[in-house]
Amino acid sequence: MVSEYLSFVEKYCTGCTHCVRACPTKSIRIRNNKAVFSDELCIGCGECIRVCPEGAISSSLSTIEPFTKDKLNAVIVSPVLYAQFPSFMPGDVLLGLKHMGFDHAIDLSYYIEMYQYAVEEFVLANRESRNAPGPLISPICPVTIRLIALNYPNLIDHIIPLRSPSALVGDKIRKKLSHAHGVPEKDIKLYHITPCHSKVFPDQSKLMDELNYVDHALGINKIFPELLAKMEQVKKDELPLFPNEHFSFIPSSRGPLWGMSGGEIAGMRIDKVIAVSGIKEIMAYLDKIEMGLFSDMEYIEFRACTEGCLGGPLTAVDRYMAKSTVQKFIKMFGLERRLPRQKIRQFYDKGWFFSKLKSSELVSINKLKRKPLSINDMKEIEKLVSLIQGNECAACGAPDCRAFAEDVIRGEVDLKNCFKMSNIK
Repeated sequence: MVSEYLSFVEKYCTGCTHCVRACPTKSIRIRNNKAVFSDELCIGCGECIRVCPEGAISSSLSTIEPFTKDKLNAVIVSPVLYAQFPSFMPGDVLLGLKHMGFDHAIDLSYYIEMYQYAVEEFVLANRESRNAPGPLISPICPVTIRLIALNYPNLIDHIIPLRSPSALVGDKIRKKLSHAHGVPEKDIKLYHITPCHSKVFPDQSKLMDELNYVDHALGINKIFPELLAKMEQVKKDELPLFPNEHFSFIPSSRGPLWGMSGGEIAGMRIDKVIAVSGIKEIMAYLDKIEMGLFSDMEYIEFRACTEGCLGGPLTAVDRYMAKSTVQKFIKMFGLERRLPRQKIRQFYDKGWFFSKLKSSELVSINKLKRKPLSINDMKEIEKLVSLIQGNECAACGAPDCRAFAEDVIRGEVDLKNCFKMSNIK
């Protein structure tokens, strides 16, 4: 274990520097031909997992505990799961989870639509009040939130202070299940199936109340083989007369679409919106927002994974195949809204959609733990960078020459680790 997000098997590491180059926050170095991770700089993006050719880096995954009769097991399902099964309907996937032993499989489509209404209300109110600076930024992607808190703290107030759909359902579902089944809340196990690498440890990764109410987060790829086998049983099931079982809401196309880049803003009644996916693209846009650009945009959907959550590191199928499946669902179900706006407005006015986490707390959760550099340190770094005049080769084990110079000033490596400096006396 090297961080709350990653597991690392050192014996598989060849010191190839692929992970060093891929990390957007420069949290990895190669020392003695092995990768070394800086936990305080890790934002859980999973880029190192994607590029490691030896499989030395993997996610720190929760596992399904053996089901017992004295526990009620419920699972909140990321809509991305549906896109992994092109030959099945979303409702069949929920039934497959019940075949696995879950007592309740909870679809998020209902809450996604509620969340989209809440965003519209917030944006419309902000047009008049200007309480929050523009452009407003989606709070949904936890990697983006951590990136902003770590590297762009001046943009924290741009993040819209609303809770995600999974947080909305998690807030009340334990009490509802307890009341419906006469089971104490402590005897209810609540799981969340996710494509997102950074939601693996909910108790350590609380962002915008995302997973405060969940006991275990499970990667889609972790449960996919067993679920796929159970789906064959679903084919033999009779068509249910009452498909809308308690808490297992009938999915709509808004659910699967949610996982695709642009799916959050699709169908929203807001004019000036854009969707950006991919961690490098996000960093480029955040740089521009810091410079004052895109202030005329009202809302930006950021997703750290290319193609959105369909490209999450814990998915099981190719993201473009999953995208094709989502597009099929959209053709079948359409994008019509099912919920009355005035009813949702009542919840909004009561503050139910709003996160209890303040922006200052977001920064403190993700604050840099390394000793800050002094002005003199920064001057010395500039001198070293000028002296090295390197080609960003990463042969020293750092991602670039500036990062290497900082390591030297911090006393973590010797200047002669740079091959250009190795012959200087």
